[in-house]
Amino acid sequence: MHILATVPIDKMAHDRLGKVFPIVTAEKDDRETLLKLSEDAVGIISRGVARIDAEIMDTGRRMLFVTRTGAGFENIDIEAATERGIPVVHAPLLGDSVAEATFAMILSLTKRLPYWHESLVTGNWNRRILERTYELRDKTLGIVGLGRIGAEVAGRGHGFKMRVVAYDPYLPKSRANELNVSLVSLDSLLAESDIITVHAASTPENDALINSGNIRRMKKGAYFLNFARGALVESLDILHEALVDGRLAGVGLDVFPVEPPTNLDHPLFSHPNFAGSPHVLATTVETEERCYRSMCRDVLAVLRGERPEWCVNPEVFDSPNLRTEGRIGGGQGLEAGGTE
Repeated sequence: MHILATVPIDKMAHDRLGKVFPIVTAEKDDRETLLKLSEDAVGIISRGVARIDAEIMDTGRRMLFVTRTGAGFENIDIEAATERGIPVVHAPLLGDSVAEATFAMILSLTKRLPYWHESLVTGNWNRRILERTYELRDKTLGIVGLGRIGAEVAGRGHGFKMRVVAYDPYLPKSRANELNVSLVSLDSLLAESDIITVHAASTPENDALINSGNIRRMKKGAYFLNFARGALVESLDILHEALVDGRLAGVGLDVFPVEPPTNLDHPLFSHPNFAGSPHVLATTVETEERCYRSMCRDVLAVLRGERPEWCVNPEVFDSPNLRTEGRIGGGQGLEAGGTE
């Protein structure tokens, strides 16, 4: 029996989990390879976008857990895991790094940092006489999705003395009040916000949440950012069109509909008011350490027959289908895995 890693993982996981079960890293994360390596897997550490579905779980008849090393889990069939009694562990500890990255992108766009760098190094010093940038004070920051990450973004918005509004139909008003954020409809947020930033979960209900219909409702000259998932935006086309017609003054993306993008010749990527990064800005040294420490601790808890701190489907522990065969009894050989 082994633990299957779909892609190479951090040394911390090898040091802590590898003492209990050997970790086998897939040479490729294609379906054929993952199905073969799932046969004797006690669990799967999933990174990337490879689908972990019912077939893979059924192939791994002794599979006790599936885990992600970050917050997102849209590539895992949660319903199938729950039906089969398999806990899905994740590590939603990216709030600080995503919020910092969001404001790095906001500042880069509103201060036009790439443009002014190019002006300096090409000798266009006198552009500074007539051209100006914008400050954030008193601007309206619209946050789509006010969960753990959205809350961190809101706090930093207040630090810049911005007015903060949010759209989140699942959030209690009392929580918004704690964060000093006004809950509004999506239409109102798009119409009022000078900067719109998306931090919602990727679910079938949220796919194309930002679409060609509601992008026309955005305040003229607004800035748009997506640091959540590419599926939340209908297409790159609508963002490019909004830049061209002046509806948007800038677009910043860390996530894309297909990753890595296969259409780098798309005109959005060459537009002067676009800034992008390869889904990396939340992956700081500190975040990696936090997430791996949390993931190792929670996987070890599952292997001991305990409840993990961060579980997507905690109801599985009350199910008669909960898988128990193959657990390490009495915690022998299992370290605590650190604390969070």
